[in-house]
Amino acid sequence: GARRGDVVGGHRVVVDPTAKLGCGVVLDATEGPISIAAGASVGHGSVLHGPLRLGAGSVVADRTQLKANTVIGPVCKVGGEIGATIFQGHANKVHDGHLGDSWIGEWVNFGAGTTNSNLLNTYGEVSMRLEPDGPSERSGRTAMGCLVGDHVKFAILVRIMTGSTFGTGSMVAVTDPPRSVGRFRWLTDRGDAPYRLDRFLEVMATAQSRRGVSAGPAYLARLEALHAAGRTG
Repeated sequence: GARRGDVVGGHRVVVDPTAKLGCGVVLDATEGPISIAAGASVGHGSVLHGPLRLGAGSVVADRTQLKANTVIGPVCKVGGEIGATIFQGHANKVHDGHLGDSWIGEWVNFGAGTTNSNLLNTYGEVSMRLEPDGPSERSGRTAMGCLVGDHVKFAILVRIMTGSTFGTGSMVAVTDPPRSVGRFRWLTDRGDAPYRLDRFLEVMATAQSRRGVSAGPAYLARLEALHAAGRTG
């Protein structure tokens, strides 16, 4: 069966019998419950703070800090410092780096050292652009990290500013990306170019095949429509 780990606090802690907890794992349920689903794995020396949900088949790297109000969806790989963030599923942020107050779509990948800001130096309300050419909208929040669409890929050492948005299918390989990136963009030191659909679909198929998944016709049709629209989402 699963190791229970060192439990702190009075809220409920539920660890599925098929989950695996490494040595020195701390489950801190002082502020809320913790739920670890079937087949999940938590590496040695990690600290998990409730309220928190770790989805089925997800892997937490050694010495990871998962802070409160975090949901890691199914079949994700996470590491570093993550707090108040939702991972939809099949997304990777396994290396060191901070990620806070964010919403992460499916099949997203964060390169080593990529870090986000979730608080302005002025402690003011965060404004965001959901479209690169759209209006600046007040979020109503002082803690607001980033919104990341499905299949977005970040290179190593990307610095994500407070209140950033990244559209579906974009590849971000610049150190300081703009705070609003459209759908299917290819950002490198050479500039911002469209991400060709055929190249994107090839990379997507490779990533999904590693997890034994393949896209169906309805899913492919939706991606093609989003690519044709050429707007953030």
